[in-house]
Amino acid sequence: MKKFILLMCAAIIFFSCKKAQIQPTQPLSVSVPWIDSSSRHPKSAAFTALLKKYHDKGLPGISLLVNDASGTWVGAIGKADIERNIPFDVGQVSKVASITKLFIGTLVFKLIEDSANTGLGYNALNTKINNWLPSSITNKLPNGNKITLGQCMKHETGVPDVIEQDAFYLAVLNDPNKIWKPEELLEFVYNKSPIFKPGDTAVYSNTNTVLVIMVIEAATNKDHSDLLKQYVLNTLHLTNTFYQPHDVLPNTVAQGYFDLYNNNTIVNVSNLVTGSGNGYGGIYSNVFDLLTLENALFIQQTLLSQKSLAVMQTYGKKDDTNYYGYGLQKSYIQANGDYGIGHKGRDLGYSANLFYFPNNRVTQIFLINYGTDAKSNLRQVFYDFQDDLLKLTLQ
Repeated sequence: MKKFILLMCAAIIFFSCKKAQIQPTQPLSVSVPWIDSSSRHPKSAAFTALLKKYHDKGLPGISLLVNDASGTWVGAIGKADIERNIPFDVGQVSKVASITKLFIGTLVFKLIEDSANTGLGYNALNTKINNWLPSSITNKLPNGNKITLGQCMKHETGVPDVIEQDAFYLAVLNDPNKIWKPEELLEFVYNKSPIFKPGDTAVYSNTNTVLVIMVIEAATNKDHSDLLKQYVLNTLHLTNTFYQPHDVLPNTVAQGYFDLYNNNTIVNVSNLVTGSGNGYGGIYSNVFDLLTLENALFIQQTLLSQKSLAVMQTYGKKDDTNYYGYGLQKSYIQANGDYGIGHKGRDLGYSANLFYFPNNRVTQIFLINYGTDAKSNLRQVFYDFQDDLLKLTLQ
């Protein structure tokens, strides 16, 4: 999402006539149950100092969880709601943005494993999406009759990103709380030129995951959000994970902020909804639920079969910073060969990371209620936070 500059023209419409999906944040009434060994972690003071350093530099609220050979450290700092002086708790539910794609990728493999009931097998990954979607869609979609489900999951389609279209942002500004349907999002890329031939390279496009959930629904005749609950959220008992707008968000959700006018003043942008609920974004969670997902996927390896996990981590093309598997990213690749698997999340008012570093057996999860995908003075602060955190966790 690179064109948030458009938002600067439209602050007066932040408050739509529709009811905002995120209400003012209330304090957590019950602390999240957690056997906290943070104070005994050898890097406890360093992690605490890191959070303070970057909160002091302007990041409004941060929760961080690191699991390594020394145990689990968890901490938080700042505000979940600046206007109401509500602290950002270690169990704070915040928007995970594109980490939603990891949930959806996991769902695809759960459906494949239950092929007797879903009709989807591993061969579905190599099947063209026009096997499920009508020609009224695929004929207008760039490369629409050439691309496969697997290429959508690995960003190898050449389909332009709906999030990069100026017309989409103007539509969001004119109706900030609109609940978007998948077909409505595709209209912003219909009849555009493809950006490359399918399979030639990989370029991240949120439109790809819109197509994934459309295939899921066409193949199963069920809403993908219901399937997500059935196969992933309920299976893992993720009671603090919600999918906007399919779920009513609790009143404890953190507000999201961005330096809208690029004048070092952050503004609440929580209710400018950029298409949540269509696979590429919309999940809200906390670091504990994200740890449960990451642990079941990559460490205990109980959520998917060994075959599914191996296929999921079959990496294809690389963009500037990531290799793409089926619904996940291989990122933070180090000179010594270390790397993380998981997904990044960036939205207008929120940032998040969920990564497991298998060579180091380190888990790193954070939630920040500030948007860092668009340019602002705080974006470099965020990048520096990522770099310092990476060095600290992997040293």
